[in-house]
Amino acid sequence: RKYGSLRGHINGRVSIRERPGRLYCFYILTHIIASMKSSKVIKIGVSSCLLSEQVRFDSGHKKNAFITGLLSDYFEFKPFCPEVAIGLGIPRQPIRLVVSDNSIRCKGTVNEALDVTDKLENIAQEQRHWLGELSGYIFKKNSPSCGMERVKLFNENGIPSRNGIGVYARQVIKNFPHLPVEEEGRLEDPHIRENFVRRIYIYARWRTMSQTQITLRQLQKFHAQHKYIFMRHNQQKAKDLRVLLADTNVSDISVLAEHYLNEMMRLLKIIATKKNM
Repeated sequence: RKYGSLRGHINGRVSIRERPGRLYCFYILTHIIASMKSSKVIKIGVSSCLLSEQVRFDSGHKKNAFITGLLSDYFEFKPFCPEVAIGLGIPRQPIRLVVSDNSIRCKGTVNEALDVTDKLENIAQEQRHWLGELSGYIFKKNSPSCGMERVKLFNENGIPSRNGIGVYARQVIKNFPHLPVEEEGRLEDPHIRENFVRRIYIYARWRTMSQTQITLRQLQKFHAQHKYIFMRHNQQKAKDLRVLLADTNVSDISVLAEHYLNEMMRLLKIIATKKNM
């Protein structure tokens, strides 16, 4: 029941009492999802501990019911734990982010001689082959390796602040800036859940389109198929996207496509509101 509205959203079961604009957006998204289901499976990365794998420092896990329940019906998961991948044992001493010599390092809490910063960055680089096949990623919140935001960062006096980003997560986001990413904690918010699912499906559709050389006509068709969804997020930015494709004398379509993708993913991060319906 907790995630029933989102399941209905994914399956396209929308009440006839919904306002027409929102109903049409759901119809469009349902069409997108149906077309994706008829093709290849959509893959998303997930921190292994969220799938009940016992990989945490204390040999435990952090199974998440939303991910292992609802989302597992629609996506193929690629579990990964960077801390295990770099050779840290199970169990192991915890690690944390610390400010050291004006830089941020990831060190052991018991033995600060243990510095795994470079290893975590390198392991993210080594996974680029399969990370490039993903249409989304769910990170473990508060993790010094996987936390997406507000990770504890300890200053040189040992005082923490919520300003850190997990070392592995930071590198993944840097390598794939358009990839939809979230933490399991933020997915407790129904608006963020809906937004994340929508971004995954639209980004997956973009990736499918971009497997061949993109033409201006394809870009225009893609925009036409999604414009009402874009308008739910921000009407002005949706218009700006349309203007990008108005020039039929574009010399380099690849540059235009990259610009469009940048602006589209920035737009989709804005939570949709009733005002834009």
